Amino acid sequence: MATEREKLHFEAKQDPSALPFSVYAERSSTGYDFIIIGAGSAGCIVAAELAAGAPASSILLIESGPPVASTNQTVWDPRNWVLVSQESDLEWGYRSTPQAGLDNRVIPMGRAKGIGGCAIHNAMVYVRGGRIGFDRWAEEGNIGWDYDSVLPLFEELESRIEINTIPDMKDPFIADLIVSCNNLGLPFVSNYNVNCDEPCVSFMQFAIDSQTRRETTASTFLGTVPSNVKILTNQTVQSVCIDPTTKTATSVIAMDNDSGEMTTYSADREIVLSAGAIGSPHILMLSGVGPFGELSTHGIDIIQDLPGVGQNLQDDLYVTSFFKSKQPMPDQPFGLMGAVIFGQAKGSDPALGTDIECSLASGQMRGLNLPQDDLPSYLIYPNIQLLESRGTVTLTGRNPYWSPSINPNYLSAPGDLGKCVDALELALEIGRSQWMGNWYENTLMPTTTNLEDYVRKTAGTCYHYAGTCKMGPSSDETAVVAPDLKVHGIENLRVIDASIIPTTVSGNTAGATMMIALKGSRMILAEC
Repeated sequence: MATEREKLHFEAKQDPSALPFSVYAERSSTGYDFIIIGAGSAGCIVAAELAAGAPASSILLIESGPPVASTNQTVWDPRNWVLVSQESDLEWGYRSTPQAGLDNRVIPMGRAKGIGGCAIHNAMVYVRGGRIGFDRWAEEGNIGWDYDSVLPLFEELESRIEINTIPDMKDPFIADLIVSCNNLGLPFVSNYNVNCDEPCVSFMQFAIDSQTRRETTASTFLGTVPSNVKILTNQTVQSVCIDPTTKTATSVIAMDNDSGEMTTYSADREIVLSAGAIGSPHILMLSGVGPFGELSTHGIDIIQDLPGVGQNLQDDLYVTSFFKSKQPMPDQPFGLMGAVIFGQAKGSDPALGTDIECSLASGQMRGLNLPQDDLPSYLIYPNIQLLESRGTVTLTGRNPYWSPSINPNYLSAPGDLGKCVDALELALEIGRSQWMGNWYENTLMPTTTNLEDYVRKTAGTCYHYAGTCKMGPSSDETAVVAPDLKVHGIENLRVIDASIIPTTVSGNTAGATMMIALKGSRMILAEC
């Protein structure tokens, strides 16, 4: 017969009107100075920085997923990155709502679960992002977030993690690709991170060490866990407890996923949400911070009405161009190939920077599900960035185990579909140009000339989720956190992850997220 605890544990996971949290919070642990929720790319940096900068403090780092064994070759071998999301214990399994702009398809919204966060299953690409995007943040009232201000943080980050490229032209495919790009008006630059606002072709930079082993901020910043940091894994955060009178965050309630034991962990100084652009707004809303109507609908006591929580969801889309090769493709030790192409859609404003980033892969890359994948082949994936469509992360109930409703609202903004078509046309032009004659035999995808229809039927997420806890001054009614990353109206609570990005920049989000973590940590330490 099930025990009372087991019954409560089952109800907490299954019942959308689960019993009040107080029923489960049966014991309290020793308090900490700081509690960080989420041991991903941001959270691991925050924990390490606080541990070093405030050595007398005690720090609790809570992660929903498991530890990742150093012997797990599926994770640590860069060539296996597509396969990692197929390991269910390392993946949340999120799905979007049906997307009208993508032929009403439901899109898998990959999110890693485990120490290291999405760095355990991403392509390890390192891009700072363009100057124009960061300067836009500052222009919108986020003082101190302009490119010149954050550049030293990027440079420090790059001195602490190992960034590798293929620094020569020995790869014959890449050499021909660069010639193709040059003849189509895309100049070669040796380091796109100097300025990826300008169209170019360059060597891809990867967060992979010299032994071609994947890096995460857990392995680089927390490789040796400091004595003042305690890491708890396999914990589902139920809510952040906020005193409704003083509006001060005081503690975190978490359930052990194995035992079902619920524990309240108190924080004397600050609680930091680093659960990502899906997790952080979800936890805020469960904690009574969010849009009045949304919280009221689900019977959650409202601590702070913040309309912007879960709004402003941004993402990049990718489309696939797939080519049969005349000859076997060179080895691909980094997962993706060692080149990248930055371009601009035809109707885009040059003042906003590049909005196309093409990555490349061999058709024999592990984990791909492609037609005719037994043939020598290559792919050019245009990632379409700076899209205008905005989506939402909302609640499906007040039960923490119920996934939020994720609606990216892809291609809802006028012009976004045209950008995707422009990006696909650029990839096709490069991939089958006369300068790729040593390689190009024929086009395997797309097989139609109706590129708009092809985009709607095949485009997918780049996993560059951002913006759902938007940073902005108090005068911005849609802002969730201030430029110091403190949640508006709540004491002792910050958000430090990609969810604070007000508008995305040219480039992948991983580098910007790590920079945000460094800057946010320094802001906390400045007040210690």
